[in-house]
Amino acid sequence: MAEEKKPGKSSRVIILIIAIVVLLIVGAGGTWWFVLRPATVPTPAQIAKERLRDTKFIDLGSLVTNLQSSDGSTHYIQVQIQLKTYNAVVETSVKSFMPEIRNGILMLLSAQNADKVSEPAVRDQLLQEIKQQVNKTLETDGGVQKVPLTEKNPPIADVYFASFVVQ
Repeated sequence: MAEEKKPGKSSRVIILIIAIVVLLIVGAGGTWWFVLRPATVPTPAQIAKERLRDTKFIDLGSLVTNLQSSDGSTHYIQVQIQLKTYNAVVETSVKSFMPEIRNGILMLLSAQNADKVSEPAVRDQLLQEIKQQVNKTLETDGGVQKVPLTEKNPPIADVYFASFVVQ
C-alpha cells in the first residue's frame, strides 16, 4: 500500500528551499556590491589632482664639462638639471644610480658643439636626449633590462635646465 503524504509538509519544504535560495542570491549580491564591484573610474580632474600631488622634482646638481669647438679655443658648459617624476620611489633610484646618470649626461654634454648648443632647438633636443639617457639608466640595472621600456609611463616624465651657461 502506498503511503499518503501530507500536503502541508511538502509545501513547507518547497517554501524553505525557495527562502534559502533567495537568501543566497541576496547574500551574493550584497557581497558583490560592497566588496567585489569594480571601483568607479576616476575623472580626468581627479587624475590631474593626484598627479599634481605626486609630482616630485629631483635636483642633479651642477654639471660642468668642456664642449667641442671648431675655432680651436676651449669652451665650457655649466648646467643645473632638474628631473620631474610622478613616483616618489624614483628619487631613491636616482640617488642609487647618480654616478651613472651624471656620467651619461656629461657624455651627452661634452659631445655638443659650442657654436650650436645655445640654439633653442638644440637645447630642446638635448633635454630629450637627457631624459632618454636617465630613463634608460633607471630602467636597466648594469645594462640588463629589468622591465620593458615604456613610453607611456617612464620613471622620469620630464627634464628641465635650472641654469644653462656656455663660456
